[in-house]
Amino acid sequence: MHWADKIAEEIIAAKPDKNEYVCASGISPSGAVHIGNFREIATSYFVVRALEKRGKKARLLFSWDEFDRLRKVPKNVAAVTDDFDKYIGMPYALIPDPYGKCASYADYNEKQFEASLDEMDIHPDTRYQAKEYLSGRYTDMIILSLKRRREIYDILMKYKTQDSDEGDRNNYYPVNVYCDKCGKDTTEVVSVSDDCEELTFRCKCCGQEKTVRLRDYTSVKLVWKVDWPMRWGAEGVDFEPGGRDHAAENGSYVVACDIAKNIFGIEPPIFYGYEWLSIAGLGDMHSSTGNNITPGAVLKVYEPEMVRWLFAKYAPEAPFSFNFDDTIIRHYGEFDKGLEAYKNGTADEFNQAVYELCLLKGKDTRTKVPFGVLASVAPIVDFKPDLVKKVLNKIDVEFNKEDEERLERVKEWITVHQPSKMFKLLKEKNADYYETLNDEQRSAVKALHDYLANTDGVKEKDVQSFIYSVINDETLSKKENMARQQSFFKVFYNLLFGLDAGPRLYLYLAAADKNDYLKLLD
Repeated sequence: MHWADKIAEEIIAAKPDKNEYVCASGISPSGAVHIGNFREIATSYFVVRALEKRGKKARLLFSWDEFDRLRKVPKNVAAVTDDFDKYIGMPYALIPDPYGKCASYADYNEKQFEASLDEMDIHPDTRYQAKEYLSGRYTDMIILSLKRRREIYDILMKYKTQDSDEGDRNNYYPVNVYCDKCGKDTTEVVSVSDDCEELTFRCKCCGQEKTVRLRDYTSVKLVWKVDWPMRWGAEGVDFEPGGRDHAAENGSYVVACDIAKNIFGIEPPIFYGYEWLSIAGLGDMHSSTGNNITPGAVLKVYEPEMVRWLFAKYAPEAPFSFNFDDTIIRHYGEFDKGLEAYKNGTADEFNQAVYELCLLKGKDTRTKVPFGVLASVAPIVDFKPDLVKKVLNKIDVEFNKEDEERLERVKEWITVHQPSKMFKLLKEKNADYYETLNDEQRSAVKALHDYLANTDGVKEKDVQSFIYSVINDETLSKKENMARQQSFFKVFYNLLFGLDAGPRLYLYLAAADKNDYLKLLD
C-alpha cells in the first residue's frame, strides 16, 4: 500500500463521518521558496488524492505565513541591495519587493512558488495570513489567548528544562505586536485590560507607547506555538505534515497539541514529520539564507511529472537529495521504465499508485526519447530540434514534437549545470598524444577508423559490437577486459576531444557526421 493511502485510512478512521477532510500545509516566504519546502505541500496533496480515491471530499489548504517577521537578510537579497536589514522585524507582507516587481517581498517569493505549483497542476485553497490577521478574523482567538495566557505559559514550561517563574508567568503575553509607527515587532506588552479587549505596548525601536483596542488594532500576531493550533481550529484541519524538528519529543507539534486541547478545546490533526531534502554539495536548504534551489529551477531540468514522481515515490520520513550530476539520467531512466510498466499493467501495487499520483491529468504519456540519449546527441548539433531529429533518425530513434520539451531540459542541464558535457571535436589531430600510444593502441585506432570509413549507414549497436571486438581479449577475465575497455576508450576520447572521457562513444560515432571526426582518427 502506498504511504498516502495509509495516511488517508488513518484520517478516515479518526473521523469516519466528516463531510470534508482538510489537509493543510504552510510555508513562510522568508526568501525564495526552495524545493525542500515543496515536500510540505506535496505530502498533503497526495493524501488529498488518496482520500478522493476512497470517495471522500477533501481539500488541500495552503497557508502563506507572510505575517511572520523578517529575521535575516538572505544572501541573494543582500546581493541586490545593501540596506535591506532595515526591514528586520517587519512582516514579510509589508516589506517592499527588493526587485521592484511585486507588491511586497512576500508577494515576490509567493508568485514564484505559485507558478511552479501551476506547472505541476497543483491548485490549493490558499490563505494569505497577513490578510487573515489584518482582517480581524482571529481577534476573538487572540483575546481568548490573552485571557488564558497564564495557562498557556504553564503548558509551554512543561516542555522546557528551566523552572517556571511567577513573575514571568504574570507578565507573559502570547502575542507579538507590530508597531504602527515603525512597522516592527520590537515591542513589549506593558499590560492588558481585565477583559483583554485592550492592550498597551511599548516599542523598543522607536519609543512609542500606545494603548489600542484589539478589535480595531489588528497588527497583533499570536506566537507560533499558539498560532498553529489556533488555525487548526479556524480551518478544521485533519492532517498536516511538518519538518522533522516539529516532530521531536518536545517539538512544536507536541506543544501545539497540548494547547489545542486545553486552550482552544479542539482535537489536533494527524501529523507526519518529513525529512529534509538536500542538494548534493550544498547541504540542507534554507529559504532565509538563500541556500537553496527553487522548484522553478528544478522544473527547468525535471519534467513536472518527474518532480511529482520523486515526492510520491519516497515516504515523508525518507530523505533524498536533488542534484544536477548524472543522477538525473538515472532518474529519467527509472521514471521512463516505470511509466512503461504502469502503461502495460505490469507495475506492482505501490508503483501503480505512484504513477496515478504523479501523472498530470489530460497530458500525453507517450514514450519519449531517453534523456541520456538526448544528452549524448544534442550537444553535437547545438540542441537544434530539426538537427536532433535528423541525427536520431540515423540511429533509428524517433524524435517528435513532443520530445522538444525534454530536449529543452537537456539543454538547460548541460549548458547551466554540466558545461563540461559540451564535448567539442578537436580542430586538428592530437598528434602529440598519438605519439604516446603503443602499437596495440595504434592498431585499435586504425581498425576503428577503417571500419567507420568503409561502412555506410553505421548503426549504434554495430559500432558497439565492433569496438568491443577490437578491445576485448578472450583469454582475459571480465574484470581484466573492463580495465582494457576503460584504457582504450580513453585513447579514443583523447584523439577526438582531447579529454579522458566523453559522450557515449558508440552512440556518438553512429549519430554524428563521420566526415567531421574521421580525420581525427586517420
